[in-house]
Amino acid sequence: MKKSNVKRISMFALFIGAAGIMVACGNSEESSGSNESSDGNEANDVVEIEYFVASQAGEPDYELFIDAVNQFDEDHPNIDLKIESVAHNDYSTRLTTRAAGGELPDIFQITPISALTNIVNSGSAGSISDFKDHWIDEGLLTEDSLSEFTMDGEVYALPINSNPTQFIYYDVDMLSDVGYDSFPESYDEFIQLINDLNDADITPISLGNSSPWVLQSVYLSGIADRFTGSDFLDQVQSGERKFTDSDFVEALEVIEELVELEAFNEDLNTIDNQQMVNNFLQGNSAMVIDGNWSSATIAENSPDDKNIDIAIFPLGDSNTIPTTMGNVSAINSDLSEEKRAAVETFLKEVYNEDVFSGFLSLGKPVPGDIDIPEEDLDPLSVKMIELIQSADQSPVYDAVLPTGIINTMQNALQSITIGEYTAEEAAEEIQKEVTIEE
Repeated sequence: MKKSNVKRISMFALFIGAAGIMVACGNSEESSGSNESSDGNEANDVVEIEYFVASQAGEPDYELFIDAVNQFDEDHPNIDLKIESVAHNDYSTRLTTRAAGGELPDIFQITPISALTNIVNSGSAGSISDFKDHWIDEGLLTEDSLSEFTMDGEVYALPINSNPTQFIYYDVDMLSDVGYDSFPESYDEFIQLINDLNDADITPISLGNSSPWVLQSVYLSGIADRFTGSDFLDQVQSGERKFTDSDFVEALEVIEELVELEAFNEDLNTIDNQQMVNNFLQGNSAMVIDGNWSSATIAENSPDDKNIDIAIFPLGDSNTIPTTMGNVSAINSDLSEEKRAAVETFLKEVYNEDVFSGFLSLGKPVPGDIDIPEEDLDPLSVKMIELIQSADQSPVYDAVLPTGIINTMQNALQSITIGEYTAEEAAEEIQKEVTIEE
């Protein structure tokens, strides 16, 4: 792609008229801080705050964010910052357990976003409405970008970026070897590509679904929207529609068809999302389907001789991309005045312009009107941003639906992959959980 020296990438347009519709991860605990305050106070004047994060050590966006966290810790010896980081694949369960036990930390990330509703309803999340204008006035966030976290007029969480969850990353040379000079533009052509790759003894798609959010968040959220439209989830929750409706069953049949065509690696349910990307980079598959979070990882770790491009899933008449907000933090409602002041300082200094710009430079769209030179982006991220700008956003299922429905849906999708459920049977199981939720 030819790049202009004067062209700049602005992400503001991506959020016009679109509300934010988190996916992040290493089992570790970090503790940092000092017993001496910046103004020489005694140790008993030090304020301790705990931050519970979904980490992914080694991933460029996580390292960028945690560097800002560590810089805050270094700059504020009067705040004893303790960080507990949990792998993304385990984070939701740990967060739910802590919330249920009344043991939420002072600051905690929210993933999936739908988990925030229960925490707010329980009275455990604190409002940030009194200082959210800090980011709006700085041009880093918009009112629309906070709407997903606004309940009864109060704002309860703070994002950095949006996370489109579905792109097809593909090896240009592998596709060329089986006769494709460009990526298929229709679903029928995509299915033919899978058959041609199998005939050439090439695994078509690398999939890691040991933590089953991948098939739900990355695959089904995007595929189903092409059949049902973007109002479907709201209609299901209002009782107007059901998961047993034929158009949603058709979406499940796409997953079923891909399994039957042997589109995936055999160990799809025993490897995780990081391993699936590594398999793709190692040449063990022609494609991997993942969110924008893998763009920087793929660009940074791809062998020099590997030619990788990116495409939108070719299905139906629309090119919607499921999109949710990322790196979202919320605060505990039960904070002393001293702790709340420290937490506010933390959020204002960590969620800063350099961090927002850094995420944009990694190809992660941000809500504010931030420009960076195009040459600061790798070509894969430039192409990804072009695709985002050309497409409408659609909901990510686990950003909208209650946890019980999501868990049942993820289990049902896994059951399809091992032949235990047909698409119709999976739909029936998911709909039963809707009845339970009601």
